Amino acid sequence: MAILIVEDNPTNAMILKHLARKVTDEEIVIEPDAGKALTMCHNRLFAMLIVDHILPGMSGLQFVKAIRMTSRYDEVPVVMVTADHEPGLREAARQGGVTDFLTKPVEAVAFRSLISSCLGQRPDPAALAI
Repeated sequence: MAILIVEDNPTNAMILKHLARKVTDEEIVIEPDAGKALTMCHNRLFAMLIVDHILPGMSGLQFVKAIRMTSRYDEVPVVMVTADHEPGLREAARQGGVTDFLTKPVEAVAFRSLISSCLGQRPDPAALAI
């Protein structure tokens, strides 16, 4: 199965892909458009979703709520990544179905460890090193 990164900033998407690639051999798919990403999720089951909070057309939280309405995504880990420091965002994200939450700029070691954990893999200490 693959990992889907929903991120509209190409630089951020490539950084996330690069960091994830260090700890998994899963295919990594990037989709900048949340609406298209929803369609992709209806047509394909992903092992994990990494979603930016601020997206054009709909928020990452709206995306996650829509995904959680699909029963086959009940157990799929969803990580929200954002630069937004709004106090209630983490709680709203968890209530909306987000598994874990990271703040930009993403700390490389923590991100790679989180990916390993969400995919049920043991982190390779060499892969976690900067």
